[in-house]
Amino acid sequence: MQIDRPPATTPVTTTDLNTEIFMELLNLTQVKPGMRLGKAVFSSEGALLLPPGETLDENSLQMLGQHGVKDVMVGVRSPEPISLQNVSQPEDLLRHVRQIVTKRFGQTDIDHPHMRALFELAVERQGRLLLSCPGKVSPGKEALPSFQMPMPPKAALAPLIDKSHRIGTLPIVFQRLVSLLNNNDTTIDEIAEIITTDPTLTAKLLRLVNSPFYGLACTIDTIPRAVVMVGTRQLVMLAMGTTLITAFKGLPVSLVNMQSFWTHSLSTGAAARLLARAMNIPQAESYFVAGLLHDIARLLLFTQLPKHALYILSEAKRRRQSVHSLEQECLGFTHEELGKELLSSWRCPKDLITRVADHHKPLLDDFEKDEIIIPLSDMLSRALGYGSSGEIALPSFDDAVWEKLGLSPEELVEICRKLDDSVRHLRSLFTAAV
Repeated sequence: MQIDRPPATTPVTTTDLNTEIFMELLNLTQVKPGMRLGKAVFSSEGALLLPPGETLDENSLQMLGQHGVKDVMVGVRSPEPISLQNVSQPEDLLRHVRQIVTKRFGQTDIDHPHMRALFELAVERQGRLLLSCPGKVSPGKEALPSFQMPMPPKAALAPLIDKSHRIGTLPIVFQRLVSLLNNNDTTIDEIAEIITTDPTLTAKLLRLVNSPFYGLACTIDTIPRAVVMVGTRQLVMLAMGTTLITAFKGLPVSLVNMQSFWTHSLSTGAAARLLARAMNIPQAESYFVAGLLHDIARLLLFTQLPKHALYILSEAKRRRQSVHSLEQECLGFTHEELGKELLSSWRCPKDLITRVADHHKPLLDDFEKDEIIIPLSDMLSRALGYGSSGEIALPSFDDAVWEKLGLSPEELVEICRKLDDSVRHLRSLFTAAV
């Protein structure tokens, strides 16, 4: 990434962060953990890597290096994070932010206390994103499809499963990990033996369990130790999810941005783990993996049925409906039904299959508390703008869901603020894959 460098001895004065801050453009090798970004950093493809005001750490610096970033602007004084509540903004920016978020929340009950709290948080986050893209605040008009595409003939589900190898070759280590989960007599040594045959997987898992995402008090330097600290089944599930991201990272998908897809997947998984822990539901890591893989079948649709996928995406925009609501009409099945069959063909654990299969299932009066986690995590990810797997509209939950959730609007917002840190750390850990 090339940035025009000012004279090395001249600090740059700016008001980008609502305060006069002296900033210097430094080579990445000169940047130290604890420094704060003065300006947003983008990838060579134009994707936002880190917003202004971000406090840099070892993970974020490594992630920037992996994206080829050479120089960053850092503040000499530590600014406060951007907030639309304490920044004097032009009225058109505030109006534009609310237009974007209002459209996103269009099918929800925005007067409900939980949704209102999420709405205001989404406005704040959207404002930070727009502030990091100066000159790109004009609302403009929404580009709707100019004509209605003819609907392709219905597709068959079974042949798609037969072609599923085309979305990525499942590594041998994944198949061996699945076998471990289906064996009740698995030992720690057997798990360690399989995982350590893949040095890349081993390194990623150790980085993950040692990251702030887990917040363990001691350093974990071996896989057996990781098994003890995280749990046998939980670590195997994490290894499976990590392996799948790596296997699918090179997919040539033209209908969706893969970085955006995996950002949505990672944020859904992170939200699921945070919710499970807040609701005192055991095996929180298994919910992380379910969130990570909840939309995996959409990759199969994008690659094997591109005409159907394009029709669904364009019609959802034209009709202002959810993508999910049009899948049955166009395909004859939904992506979660396909996901169920896909994970079953991979012999994944039944609880993982069920959570992926039911993440759009209506929550009726007799639903269990844990059934809320993946649908709500998916909604939180989309409400706050963490990437996309193609879906636009947010689902609406009734009072029974919020009551059984057992979290106040303030507690939900606190989880969402933790989610921001979790997504940042996960993105740096999985950056080679997303």
